[in-house]
Amino acid sequence: MQKNKKALVYCSIGLGDGLLFLMISNNLSNNGYNVDTFHPFLHELNNWFDYTKIKPLFLESEIFQILQNYDLIIFNSDYSALNKKFKEIAFSKFKDKTYELHPCTCRGREFLGSFKFDLKKSILLNFEDFLKKFLNFKNIDLSNGIIPKHNLIYRKFQKRIILHPSSKDEEKNWPKKKFLKLYYFLVELGYEPYFILRKNELSEFKDLAKCSKIFDSLDETASFIYESGYMIGNDSGVAHLASSLKIPTLTIFSSQRKENFWKPNFYFGKTIVSMQLINIKGLRLREKFWKYFISVKKVLKDFNKLTKEYESSSNIV
Repeated sequence: MQKNKKALVYCSIGLGDGLLFLMISNNLSNNGYNVDTFHPFLHELNNWFDYTKIKPLFLESEIFQILQNYDLIIFNSDYSALNKKFKEIAFSKFKDKTYELHPCTCRGREFLGSFKFDLKKSILLNFEDFLKKFLNFKNIDLSNGIIPKHNLIYRKFQKRIILHPSSKDEEKNWPKKKFLKLYYFLVELGYEPYFILRKNELSEFKDLAKCSKIFDSLDETASFIYESGYMIGNDSGVAHLASSLKIPTLTIFSSQRKENFWKPNFYFGKTIVSMQLINIKGLRLREKFWKYFISVKKVLKDFNKLTKEYESSSNIV
């Protein structure tokens, strides 16, 4: 397909945000666009994508000069200073070719931007609706087009379980003590679990350091995940990375609302959601106490269901 049009996809700072918005980049490429994707650090995975060049974010002074080079602009809005300036320039100078997407599970905010998100659907299915309704694309690929490196073997270590105890929001994290108990139970069951952490997380998760893999780059992290059997973790970008790489995932969520919208569903996976708690305005009971209603036993039970269903199915692709 000859590609004469240029598109820019600007992602918010999170790893999950970037991986999800790459689904849009992938479909733009499939529909005749040369695509540049901008994200603070996903360029570390540039050798995993062949249809787009992932670029680090630009300086505020460069925004106008960069935007004028594109036929289509799609951006993931947030509340950072650079993002606000991007939005201001994009809509004041290039309104006719700009779309703002603001995925959010906060009530009342799902209709910020150019598209109203349906919170009963996953974010990928919402992106599918956006591409059909606003860009008139017919055949939508729900993947982000990631291509594993040739030297890697898919799920080479099927007993190796990725455990991811962190996220960008402490309130989304299942307790470290429970993750550690889960680790020892998995060892007893014959699995080889590993916590995966970044170097800057060591001080926060020092109790887990002895049974962790520490990575210097996102490329190393992705390679390790791709050759692992399963992943268990919090609602986080790493869960979306595992799902992108077609690793079966079990993801822990604090609420049904977040699970409906943010669940990793590039590939086969299951989720665990805390029981619904009464919320009293100002006390933030759900955010503070949801994690105490998900037991280690519950996670193990659901992981067992995940493995049995995955291993008994020959139709999962």
